[in-house]
Amino acid sequence: MQKFWKTNEYFYLIIILLIACLLRFYGINWDQNQHLHPDERFLTMVTQAIRWPSSIPEYFSTSTSPLNPHNQNFPFYVYGTFPLFLIKALSDITGLTDYNQITILGRFISGLFDIAIILLVFLIGRRVFSSSVGLLAAFFYSVSVIPIQLSHFYAVDTFLNFFLTLTIYFLIKSIYSPKIIHFILAGISLGFAFASKVSAFLIGPPIILVFVYLLYHFRNKVFIWIGLFLSLTLLIFRVMQPYAFTGTSIFDFSINPKFIANLTELQAFSKPGNYFPPAVQWNNTLPIIYPLKELFIWGLGIPAGIITIIAFVTFLIKLLKNIIKSKLNILRDPSFITRIVLTLVILTIFVYQGVQFAKPLRYFYPMLPALIIITSYFITEVLSKLTSRNRIIYFVFLILIWSIWSLSFMSIYSRDHSRVQASEWIYQNIPAGSSISAEHWDDALPLNIQGNSSNIYQFVEFPLYAKDTDEKWTEVAQKLKEVDYIILSSNRLYGGITRNLWMYPATSKYYQDLFSSKLGFEKIAEFTSRPSIPVPGISICLILPFSDYGEVSKKYQECEQGGIVFVDDYIDETNTVYDHPKIIIFKKYE
Repeated sequence: MQKFWKTNEYFYLIIILLIACLLRFYGINWDQNQHLHPDERFLTMVTQAIRWPSSIPEYFSTSTSPLNPHNQNFPFYVYGTFPLFLIKALSDITGLTDYNQITILGRFISGLFDIAIILLVFLIGRRVFSSSVGLLAAFFYSVSVIPIQLSHFYAVDTFLNFFLTLTIYFLIKSIYSPKIIHFILAGISLGFAFASKVSAFLIGPPIILVFVYLLYHFRNKVFIWIGLFLSLTLLIFRVMQPYAFTGTSIFDFSINPKFIANLTELQAFSKPGNYFPPAVQWNNTLPIIYPLKELFIWGLGIPAGIITIIAFVTFLIKLLKNIIKSKLNILRDPSFITRIVLTLVILTIFVYQGVQFAKPLRYFYPMLPALIIITSYFITEVLSKLTSRNRIIYFVFLILIWSIWSLSFMSIYSRDHSRVQASEWIYQNIPAGSSISAEHWDDALPLNIQGNSSNIYQFVEFPLYAKDTDEKWTEVAQKLKEVDYIILSSNRLYGGITRNLWMYPATSKYYQDLFSSKLGFEKIAEFTSRPSIPVPGISICLILPFSDYGEVSKKYQECEQGGIVFVDDYIDETNTVYDHPKIIIFKKYE
């Protein structure tokens, strides 16, 4: 089998990359130019606002550069600037400069970076294990939901993951054959990673292990390599994230207080009991367990998730046994060190992010290449012990069960966004002049679509994230009298709020009464765009297990979509609220 893969590896790699392109670029305009991802909206606005400086000194002048978001009325900017600069440059070169075009361009480049990760997954898997492992890992990564979804967003995650994976690739190459070029390229890559997102520091432990191994074998020469690696990392970060510093010289590394203040402010939002709206959802979520559940139930799909857990635990136990058995002799075996490097990438990112207050799946995305490579190694080891006939049967079965979740997920991009569907219905069924509720910190509906303007309606904002006080409920009670319709454009508020009864006892009761028609409003419409497999003649709805986010609406859910439908309404908000939220509309009854 290994000979077969080796002989045809580039043919199969091309097929895998073509599949990846289809999965990442299909439905690229998934929100029909409505800009329904808040991070995308922000990055698009910043990309459009910044201007190229007239000189290199002005480029490095933090206080005056027109390329600095802080100087373009964006005082809070916590993303890396390399993705921003890249999309700005490509936008100007291609002439794709309007608001809609910049977003689509950003999504396209995001997808390209993730496709490049697939190539790196293949190269790492082949170098550490074998061609069959590299190809299998490339395929599994290409059809995994997390990278597919993130590739559809103009955000910094795919840029970060590409450069982190590229750094690991060059360091693994240096373990087998230490050359100056490997450390140069690894340092440059890590610099770009930091300039994409500062959380690049999380691959510190595996980097340290690589240099410890090299120090054991090459002694003093390693200090030159370390110096070169770190110098280039810092230099690239200085050039690509210039406004993290205050000086006007490339060699001035004085830290910009505003850069630190932005990061400190962001960190302050991520504390238990925080009433900052985007942070409310993370209260009462278990460290480690919560992201593990989200990753393996939704991020990979249950069948693939189970296989991945078994694979990693088995690999880790075997690795620990070998470490205990060999003691310091592990530093003599490069193949053994590379396996520890991959394991450290996974453990460092998962444990660190898993104990943080905020735990969205995108924070765990950088460990996915290493995790899938190890899983693929486990699978090839198991398959190698089977007879030729059984090997083919089980191989095809694995491909199918790994792909089924991603194929069902792709169905959300085959139809109009659920908010667009809801908006069309609103214009057709709710009279002009009606008073409609709009929950703050969420997108109000209807959207401006097909020549229709939401200005024909009166919007009343409901400040439901505010602390439960008498003043808040006096205001809400008055607004309930004013509105004719209540529209929940996602589960963002009722999901996070009802999870935190101790913070929002009255607001939780408000949502319970709303869904049970005790507030004088009855549910009249629901719009969803759930992952599904269109099987003619059947209609089966499967609720993803261990999901409770916004379950106050579960009793009243609808599932009229045909085929096999995976109801993901109750998983973590960040997985659904951007590209396929559930919209519920209530009407006041007499």
